[in-house]
Amino acid sequence: MHKLTILLIAIVLVGCSKNNPDTEQVVKENDWLVNKNDLSGSFAMYPLGDNPEYTTVSNTDLPDNERVGVMSFGDEIRVYPYPYTFATEIINDEYQSQKYAFTYCPITKSALAYTRTKTLRASGYLYKNNMVPWDEDTETLWSQMLIRGIKGLNGNQRLNTLAVVETRWKTIKNYFPNAKVLKTIVPSSGRVNTSSKKNSNNLRSNSNVPEDRDYVYGILDEEDNVTIYQYGDFENQNRYDITLRQYSYIVYGNDTHNIISAFEVDDFNNYQTLDESEFPYVLQDLNGVKYNVLGMGTNGETLRKPKHAYVAAWWAFDDFFTNFTFQE
Repeated sequence: MHKLTILLIAIVLVGCSKNNPDTEQVVKENDWLVNKNDLSGSFAMYPLGDNPEYTTVSNTDLPDNERVGVMSFGDEIRVYPYPYTFATEIINDEYQSQKYAFTYCPITKSALAYTRTKTLRASGYLYKNNMVPWDEDTETLWSQMLIRGIKGLNGNQRLNTLAVVETRWKTIKNYFPNAKVLKTIVPSSGRVNTSSKKNSNNLRSNSNVPEDRDYVYGILDEEDNVTIYQYGDFENQNRYDITLRQYSYIVYGNDTHNIISAFEVDDFNNYQTLDESEFPYVLQDLNGVKYNVLGMGTNGETLRKPKHAYVAAWWAFDDFFTNFTFQE
């Protein structure tokens, strides 16, 4: 009788396991979708970056060549000096009803912003030396540069991005004096290794391939093909017109101001490039509306930007992706 009871209990447990639709999902969510050999660190979340404060450009003291990320919301421009983000690596922010997270990885030198419902935090993991954000809403772990979930409920799904334009502090000081600048300077936690990693397996022979130490601008499509632009591509011209699948982009760059930005347009011929003396205005349409390097027009409208485009160290792009197009 005792043996029969044990047998019946075992049958019930097996039946429950097979009929529980959540069991397989839990196992699946606990699996990494990337090679674990490319992971380092542990789940030890960084301090929460929340409720940031801002100050004015005139009250900010930064070296002229300091790299900063810039986000524009209509007439409001927000500047994120990268050193101010080291302790948290992710800053949860919002503009009016739009919640977003500004993220910067000091190893891969990559700055991206994502829309959010709840908070994002740096998880403590690194994937290919790049930060791995964790979101409170779904507890998914994301690859910052892949812009994809790599473990959890939203595995392999894309985050929704907001455009970040990178430049130097001198450009902000000279051309965007009314911008708001992230105020609180938080010292680095000491666990961030900012040294780059050289990829010894780079077999590309293209003479246009950047040096590992170079910062480059990459535009990604949905299949992770990447079009790469270097600042040196803009020494002799400021504009390139490219079509990626069904999208047409004007890519503007200025080597002097250390800035590259892309704009989605319906027709290349509807926009002319302005003389550099009119910077930060860089394009003008057939109606005479001028657009600055952030895509903001004199009529209050804003040009769309690529969904997935950002600046990072070349070695990091080279680690993450395989299919590149370089400016000839």
